Amino acid sequence: MARRVSDGAILKLIRGWLRAPVVETGKRSGGKGGGGENRRGTPQGGVISPLLANAYLNRLDWDVNERCELKPVMVRYADDFVILCRPGEGSGLRERLQGWLERRGLKLNEQKTRLVDIRREGIKFLGFSLTWRRGRSGRSYPHVEPHTKSRTKLRDGVREILNRGTLWRPIGEAIPQLDRRLKGWAGYFHYAHSTRVMGQIGDYTRTKLRRWLWRKHGCTRALWECHTNDELHDRFGLYRMPQRAGWKTDRRSDAPNGLRKAGCGKTACPV
Repeated sequence: MARRVSDGAILKLIRGWLRAPVVETGKRSGGKGGGGENRRGTPQGGVISPLLANAYLNRLDWDVNERCELKPVMVRYADDFVILCRPGEGSGLRERLQGWLERRGLKLNEQKTRLVDIRREGIKFLGFSLTWRRGRSGRSYPHVEPHTKSRTKLRDGVREILNRGTLWRPIGEAIPQLDRRLKGWAGYFHYAHSTRVMGQIGDYTRTKLRRWLWRKHGCTRALWECHTNDELHDRFGLYRMPQRAGWKTDRRSDAPNGLRKAGCGKTACPV
């Protein structure tokens, strides 16, 4: 960082961030809070960690992505990345990568690092599920949609807001909170082949809200007769999940765009 930043105050702030002691609580510390000096690495989960990783691994981007046809392509976010290469090149590329990192004081996470033939096995990256599928026209393509774990996490969040224990909350407080969560999730995952998943999430959310309102107001009519879908959206302000494909989005997400450009007919090596 000192080779790229000349501002002493900024360098002092970064140095203090890197040397801040590590405090562990919960299972990892045996149920007892503990701490120790941080001699190496960026703080796990720290807001500055992605920025420092981008600065430190910027050279790796240039060394891998040579902008040449049929060459490996790396898609990276902070210290999580996938390298896309042609069949048979994965093992050699991994050895070169490991040597590059070791020369700079880094090492691969052996538990997460693996070689995958994307044509036979899907991968999970940044919350997305990537699989190789055959379309109706007979041509194969990389299918990208929100991963099952990402959907489950969102459903859990919806249940936290809409359940029997929250019936006391005002509608004007619960639904805006729900909308913020849905908008944030859709804003990130509305990409590629997410239309089907977005529709499923929309149906699930409407069902949960309809049941929550039915219990809250003590309706005597059947559940599905209380509030129509249009009423949930127009009257109560429930956010509408996107129903069109996310191909023409204006967002410039490095990971999806890179995977779209380089994911055709290549072997994926997620690292």
